[in-house]
This record gives sequence, C-alpha cells and structure tokens, in this order.
Amino acid sequence: MRDNGLLIHRFQIGDLACAVISDGQPGPPLEPELSSFFTPGSGVPEPELAAAVAAEGLGRRTLTCGYNCLCVETPDGLAVIDTGLGKDFLGYGPHIRPLVGRLPDGLRAAGLPEPAAVVLTHLHEDHVRGAVWPGEPAYPGAVGHAHAAEIAFWSSAAESALPEQRGPAREAIRILGERLRPFTYDAEILPGLHTVEAAGHTPGHTAYLVRSRGERLLCLGDTFYDPLQLRHPSWRTPWDGDAARSVRSRRRLLALAAAENLLVHAYHLPFPGLGRIERHRDAFRWTPEPSA
Repeated sequence: MRDNGLLIHRFQIGDLACAVISDGQPGPPLEPELSSFFTPGSGVPEPELAAAVAAEGLGRRTLTCGYNCLCVETPDGLAVIDTGLGKDFLGYGPHIRPLVGRLPDGLRAAGLPEPAAVVLTHLHEDHVRGAVWPGEPAYPGAVGHAHAAEIAFWSSAAESALPEQRGPAREAIRILGERLRPFTYDAEILPGLHTVEAAGHTPGHTAYLVRSRGERLLCLGDTFYDPLQLRHPSWRTPWDGDAARSVRSRRRLLALAAAENLLVHAYHLPFPGLGRIERHRDAFRWTPEPSA
C-alpha cells in the first residue's frame, strides 16, 4: 500500500498484527552497483559475478537496497525491528536525503502506536540511526534490544574491521544508554519474538523468529542482501565482519527457512522484503510473497 508516497504492507502472523514500513527505497542513480558489493576482495571474481547476473536473465547491474522495517504488535506493545537511516541522512551523498527517514511518518500513516521496543538485528548505521536522530532517542518511550556481543564489540576500544561503522554504533549505544538492553540467543525477548543466532555479519548479528498460533516469520536482517546470495550462499560482502562465520550462518538459516517453509523478511530486498526460500540444487532460490 502507498500512503502519500509511503510504503506500508500489513499482514498477520497468528494473533500478531504485523507491518513492513519502508524507511526508504533509493532508486537509480543511488542503487549500488552489484560489483561494489560482490567483489574479488570479498571472494567473488568478476567473471563469476558476470555469469551469475547473466544466468539470472534480468539484465540488471545494481542491487535494489531498500530499508524494510518490520513492525510487530505484541501483547507488550509495538516492536519495531530495525529503524532505517533516519531523517537528514547525508552519508551516501545529498541526493539520498529526501529518500530515507520515512519510518516515523509511516508509523503514523499506518495508525500504529508509539513503539514500546526498538529491536535491532545489529548496530550498523542503516539499522540503528533511525532510532537516535537527531542526537536523541527518536522513540523516547521505547526500550532498545541488541545482542550483548554486539554492544560489547562496538563499545570496545579494539580496532574494527569496519571503522566507518564504529562511530555511528558507539553514538547509538551512548544515546540509548540504559534503554538499551542486552540479550542472548535463543531467548524470547517479547511475547512471540524469539532471538536466533545469525552472527558473522557482525559479532552479535541476530535473526528473529516471530511466532503465534502455529504461524511463523523469520526476520533475517542482513543475512543476505540480494537474491544472488541464495543461489551463491558462499558469496560475502565487504560489510561482513567475519566472512567465514557469515557464510555458515547464511547457509544454516537459509536451510532452516527452506526446510520449514517459513515466511521470511529480508531487510534490504525490494519492498516489502517478504518471501519464501526453497532448495534449488545445491543452493536456494527466493520467491517473493504476493503483496497488494
């Protein structure tokens, strides 16, 4: 559904009303080149990428990098899983500024209550900045949730493999302060919302299983960026902190989703980022869920 240019998709998981709200869907020329994500340095030789794109048959050169924020109305209040880039973001150039930061307007347009919880898959800027702009909690009544290892890693004085992400992550941790609660894997942090180990992209990268009355949704965060990674699950990106672990997590989670026919939410796929994963030879493939 479009509401004054806002992208909102409603659906139900058992008794839990859910919605995906886009914080932004930047199009050309802001879509990143596939070759900037899947590079020889991240283990994807140029001929292999070219062959995979040709086999896909879509003639594309770019990755459609949306920011799909998942909202779940739990018995304890509204949980928003990841919060986008927030308003007035200039980090990718001035042209992106009017294209992102739409989550708050989307929440209002959808008639949803003020979030009671901000639940983070990890602390990269494009997932957490929307919770802390402009330098204060965007949702002051919300409790933040992130994995303990994620908070510890970005708080550490040790050097990071991604130094450009350390500043925004630390700033988010500082601003959220005591509102940010650490958790462990295999925990129910809110009614119907369970944490699932997905480490590798970052040390505490977390997937979430939304479960109610026998229905389930697996929210995968940045487990994969593009459907090409389902056909080539060993492909990693420059944003994966621990490349080997990210590949192991991706294979395990894709296998789980395929084996149990789970509805899947993918943060960076074209809106609304919902679909199913099935086995295809020795890899997987993505089928988008029909949406109005």
